[in-house]
Amino acid sequence: MIYKDNDQLVNELKKVMIDTNTKQVDIANMMEVPKQAITKIFNKKNLTCDDMKKLLSLMNYELHIDFVKKI
Repeated sequence: MIYKDNDQLVNELKKVMIDTNTKQVDIANMMEVPKQAITKIFNKKNLTCDDMKKLLSLMNYELHIDFVKKI
C-alpha cells in the first residue's frame, strides 16, 4: 500500500489497535506516560518511524518499509 500522508498511517495504526484490543490509555500505561502524550503522538503532523516502531512494538507488531521504483 502507498501512504500519502500521516492520516493514513494513523488510520492503519488504529486498525492494529482494534485488532489487538488496545486503547490509547493502554499504550500510555505501557509506556508509563500520560495519555495526553499518546494523543499528541497520534495528532502529530509528522509521525516518525520511531513513533510507529514504538507503538507497534507494544502491540507485538513490526514496522516494515519497502521502496518500490515508480513504473
